[in-house]
Amino acid sequence: MFEFNQYNIAPWGYEIVIYFFLIGMAAMTFIYAAAPAVFGGIFGGVAGKAMQPFQKTGMIAALILLLISGPLLIADLGQPSRFLFPIIYFHWTSPLSWGSLFLPLFGLSIVGYLFALINGKTDWLKPLGIIGSLLAVSMPLYTGLDLMVHQGRELWSNPTIPVLFVILSISSGTALVAVLHLATGKLNDQALEVLYWFLYVALAATLVLFLAELVVLNYGSAEKRQAWQVINTEFGFEYWVLTFLIGIIAPLLLIVKPKLGRNPKVLVLAAVLSAVGAYSFRAVLIYAGQLGQLYY
Repeated sequence: MFEFNQYNIAPWGYEIVIYFFLIGMAAMTFIYAAAPAVFGGIFGGVAGKAMQPFQKTGMIAALILLLISGPLLIADLGQPSRFLFPIIYFHWTSPLSWGSLFLPLFGLSIVGYLFALINGKTDWLKPLGIIGSLLAVSMPLYTGLDLMVHQGRELWSNPTIPVLFVILSISSGTALVAVLHLATGKLNDQALEVLYWFLYVALAATLVLFLAELVVLNYGSAEKRQAWQVINTEFGFEYWVLTFLIGIIAPLLLIVKPKLGRNPKVLVLAAVLSAVGAYSFRAVLIYAGQLGQLYY
């Protein structure tokens, strides 16, 4: 019924997909690590106490991810100087301009928090943690908005995309934090409880958004239905196996029973599987969104 140009080139390749994934992971890792300073006195300080030993490790991990993400973004742009264009020629309504501005500020927040932590400047931690956490949330949010503003691509022109990218960042960030906790022997009962609930909520929200996307793609406009054909034709394995079965259903089944889900190794496995789904879901949306092209 629908036809699309098989030779259509997708300008955004693997670099931007990995960048979106890693910057979201770095954002959530920062929020976990800054929890003792930001949320220490909220809700009994549960999250703060659980993440207290993780502060330095989490900040170093977030910084490493950011240092990897930056070159990927520059490589995707082709020329290093292009990274400065959205800042020099700043547009208030452009998510790309805001993202280019917030990215280095996020990096400064990580470095500042690490400096304060190492040098015992405890009075700096809360303001740096709050500012850094807000910038951290803006990372996956701006990447989603950067897709949403493309009105010519209906698969992307969807207000749920920024929300989805934030949720996927929670899954991938929780996976990294869980792996680091297990590797360093810090996955105690308090940390386990916090990570369990964050992962549970993120997976449940991802499932809801995935099913909502199915409805829209099957019963939406002609271009949406064509995008559905593109996804099933070109990215069926990534969408149904890596995203849906491995990335959403499998980890949900592992943690749906609280007793099983709170087993450290099971939780870490579920979190890693959710990270696979988070990467795959983003990749399918980014690639498929560029391939749709109706002939009429």
